[in-house]
Amino acid sequence: MNSRAEPVHRHKRLVTIVLLGALMAFLMIHALGAILDFTVAIRDPYELDYGEGIVWQQAALIPGPRMYAAGANLPFIAFHYPPLFYLVVRAVATVMPDLLSAGRLVSATAAVSIVPLVAALVLVAARPSSGRRPFAIVAISIATGLLALSLHAIRTWGLFMRVDMIAIALGLAGVAIAAWSDGKLWGTTCGLLLCVASVYCKQTQLPAGLAVFIVMLLRRPRTAIGAATIAAASGLAVLGVLQWLTLGGFLDNIIGYNVNRFAWDNLPDVFWPERTSFPFMLLMPVAAYSILRSVLAPASEGARGILHPRLEDRATAARAMLLLHFALASLMLATVFKSGGNCNYLLDWLCVGSVLIGVWLCDLMSTERHFAAVVGLMILGLMFPPVRQMPDEFSTAELDGQAALVRRIAEAKRPVASENMTLLMRAGKPVIFEPAIVTELASVGRWNEQPLVHMIDSGGFAFMITTDDVHGATSRRTPAVDAAMRQAYPRVEQAGPALWLHLPPH
Repeated sequence: MNSRAEPVHRHKRLVTIVLLGALMAFLMIHALGAILDFTVAIRDPYELDYGEGIVWQQAALIPGPRMYAAGANLPFIAFHYPPLFYLVVRAVATVMPDLLSAGRLVSATAAVSIVPLVAALVLVAARPSSGRRPFAIVAISIATGLLALSLHAIRTWGLFMRVDMIAIALGLAGVAIAAWSDGKLWGTTCGLLLCVASVYCKQTQLPAGLAVFIVMLLRRPRTAIGAATIAAASGLAVLGVLQWLTLGGFLDNIIGYNVNRFAWDNLPDVFWPERTSFPFMLLMPVAAYSILRSVLAPASEGARGILHPRLEDRATAARAMLLLHFALASLMLATVFKSGGNCNYLLDWLCVGSVLIGVWLCDLMSTERHFAAVVGLMILGLMFPPVRQMPDEFSTAELDGQAALVRRIAEAKRPVASENMTLLMRAGKPVIFEPAIVTELASVGRWNEQPLVHMIDSGGFAFMITTDDVHGATSRRTPAVDAAMRQAYPRVEQAGPALWLHLPPH
């Protein structure tokens, strides 16, 4: 290098270091905000998300004789997910005040664990220029893990008692171990077993395991088949036990009752709240394309690029897993059109997409200008999202209002129906039915709503609680249920923000 070029090169390196340091600083601020939000959520005694109440009720019934019960009699609790998350929550609840706080702790811990898992995947898939990994690659991997935690959907679902975050974390752990083991039987087997565990948290969590198996089948067929045999046998054995314990109700619940209509207008409701993540969402397919080119690049000059020989390199095999995982997760984005779809359907795609951004940044280090442009765009994207989503302190007036309502529910001589089901669980009252689920099943003819309508008509509930305004049916009530409620419980009293009590005539 001549004397004139050396200062220019040093200047570019300094710019790279400064930008990477600034990116890391912004990400650490957002990650700290997410962790503070998690601590607040764990202490919040009431509902943060509609689905938490029914998950709490399900956790209270697993294990037990009513878990995955078949039949449509009231009380009717449909179990949409396999039991692993619930069993973990029950174990954690031994050191927590209740199942709600335990469930949120599990989700928050899983969300935080995504940071080292994403970082590990970047390190495995990065191609160092020498035998020792430069410090910058390690810094990029950590930054990418923090980026995943900072994305709106991931940090939001880390707040809730829901199955999604632990399922995502287990799948990522499976891919990371399989990729790191470099084709060894023990690593591929452990990776696939973790992917099976992920599916036993949420049965649609299939992309991770498929990506590991397909890439390993191309690279080490015997290893892939052996590992898949062990993982499949384990998964089928658990399935057989669950079917036997539940008298066949397990599959009936997680498949037969897991019915959703398509709602084509759901797209803006899912994606618009994620607008602060749009810059990073746009970078993900660009990163995937760049990494795909590196996977398909010729192994030597003059050779035609084909996939199989390049998979002998661990980093390239890891890249192939990530690309396939990303492609399959992209196909799964179609589930956002399910009625009631939410940003939890983006979680897997966002996590593996974050890994791809990190790998791409490692590749871009050789071209300082492109690296600086991408990092600069990421810094700009981090300037606009709020650092916190939860208040530091709960509203005393709102807490007092919900506590009074809980006492009122607990004192009721008959069951209470509520669209805010955490209130029922907090009051020690059982959930008789989940409004959204029975509405969906009744709408497609999978559940007979007449016993519920009869219970409402006959005054079987002390009162009913809704979370919408008082005019017209919603997605949580069929027209028949709504009409029966207004006939049998005509008096309406507002009990708080988005909480209405429907009371009998006298």
